[in-house]
Amino acid sequence: MYQNKSLVILILLLGLLIHKYYCKEQTYIHNQAKPLRFHVAEFNFDHVSDVYAITLWILLGSLAKVGFHLSYRLTEKFPESCLLIILGLIVGGLLYITHLAEQKAYVLNSDTFFLFLLPPIILEAGYFMPNRPFFDNLGTILLLAIVNTLFNTVCIGLTIYGFAHTPIFGRTPFDMLSCFVFAALISAVDPVAVLATFTEIHVNDMLYIVVFGESLLNDAVSIVLYRIFDSFAKIGQQNLILMDYVLGALSFFVVSLGGVLIGIIFGVVACFTTKFTEHTPVLEPLIILVYAYLAYLTSEMVSVSGILAITFCGMVMKQYVSFNISKKSDATTEYVLKMLSSIMETIIFMFMGLSTVSDNHSWNTGFVLITILSCLVFRVIGIAIFANLANCWRLLELTRIDMLIMSYGGLRGAIAFSLALILDETKIPRKKEFVTATIAVVFFTVFIQGITIGPLVKCLNVRRKQIEEPTMSAKLTNRMMDHVMTCLEEISGSGGSNSLRDKCRNLDRNYFKRWLLRETPQEKMDIKLLQTFKKINMQSAMKVHDTSKGLVPTPSSAAFHTSTSATNLRPSSTFANFSQLLAANLPEQTVPDLMFFESQGPDHYRDDAQMHHFLDTNLYRAKPR
Repeated sequence: MYQNKSLVILILLLGLLIHKYYCKEQTYIHNQAKPLRFHVAEFNFDHVSDVYAITLWILLGSLAKVGFHLSYRLTEKFPESCLLIILGLIVGGLLYITHLAEQKAYVLNSDTFFLFLLPPIILEAGYFMPNRPFFDNLGTILLLAIVNTLFNTVCIGLTIYGFAHTPIFGRTPFDMLSCFVFAALISAVDPVAVLATFTEIHVNDMLYIVVFGESLLNDAVSIVLYRIFDSFAKIGQQNLILMDYVLGALSFFVVSLGGVLIGIIFGVVACFTTKFTEHTPVLEPLIILVYAYLAYLTSEMVSVSGILAITFCGMVMKQYVSFNISKKSDATTEYVLKMLSSIMETIIFMFMGLSTVSDNHSWNTGFVLITILSCLVFRVIGIAIFANLANCWRLLELTRIDMLIMSYGGLRGAIAFSLALILDETKIPRKKEFVTATIAVVFFTVFIQGITIGPLVKCLNVRRKQIEEPTMSAKLTNRMMDHVMTCLEEISGSGGSNSLRDKCRNLDRNYFKRWLLRETPQEKMDIKLLQTFKKINMQSAMKVHDTSKGLVPTPSSAAFHTSTSATNLRPSSTFANFSQLLAANLPEQTVPDLMFFESQGPDHYRDDAQMHHFLDTNLYRAKPR
């Protein structure tokens, strides 16, 4: 017994010694840090992973577009948007199979779409929107964008809700508010898809401006309706009262007009800012882009239409900014906007293909087929009704072929898809069915209608766009007809669009141009006519320079040509303006030096003053009686 106790005590002592020395030494060796050494290079992908991925997507899309356009047969039969979606599907399938990235990394995020991808496309469309055709067709555009969108939303919503009580949907329940939320988002005709498709088929300006203007304003209306019905769904159908419906209708006008007002305010501030950038021309393109983006963000911040805000901001800026900024800044702004628009459009179509390959889908064949048929049928019915209604006051009526192309060109795209993604599944329990049906509608319209609309335009012999060079005779004739129509309207005592246009033009010339332009225009001077005259002179100078094989001197060799009298470029006597040149009756082979005329400041301005005096004295401006 004593020996056993001694043995136990000995084991305990040995254990304490081992724990005190051996284990402590082991812990010390384990925690000992390795000495730092200098590394020549180090791989740190996490530091640049997000930016690197974005850059690779942009590069992949750009190379894809370059590759598509190398094959003429491919781009002739398939729109570029379809090829980019197919590329996105292929890449998305590879990522889904290999699990190289999580689905959140390549599925299109609604915030990314609305805050970063969509604004450059809408700004480019608004900045280069032809103001005269847009406002000439504004009544038709508003009728189709507002009333027709309301008609489509109500009809599609009621149709889906009605079929939900039949066995076609497999007895899947759909409540009424959810159906109207889905109808509002699926009624959004996507301007990105419309712009990409109609630019490639080159339809005439009137048809293009009506379809594109309708899609641009239709998006704003659809988003407003979507937010109204989504708010109703969150409140709950059983909790809605009459005041909620009244406030919803009131918000429709507040959101739309608020976006227009914010866009005009930021556009005017941008024009006024460029009035003082004469000594810092490098900043002029940046100022234009920043003010436009601020208009969009401010509108989204106060919950009004950002699409309308950035559209009207671009239209206002284009009206005045081009007279303030330098030619280099103007060209830079144009190419930057087109580049950003093209890149964002490429990314959107690729991500639509990528986002299709995910697990967040629920296929319902009956629901998808009824949705596609409802979109097609009610689009045709709405265009037929409201286009014929617009023909009651249109001078150039919309033909049945135009109505068919307008109906067939109602393409859905990323806006409808992004609105479906941000649905709250707790309030909209059928979100997965809505997302899947939206993707089906987008693919049907982009692939089926987008591919066949080109051959359809050729088959129906739709009038195509004709590229015409500006001429002073056409500009003067149009302006003379404006004055004549204004005079007739005021004499007859019936105010119309021409009288309103004349009042707006006088207001613009007497007030806005004096406040917003760097150089105050002379009284009664028509800047648009002067701009057309200068543009024609510039084009003539470029043609002469290209076809004369070096006869027109460059600035570096101007002194040599001036001192040499044996050349055919200038006769022995020089001429300071076009009047003297024409009076001299020179031989036909003489090439006039238009660059020389441009450099003669006072005489050049004297010619302009004579022309404007002629216009002012010969074009009668009607006065109110």
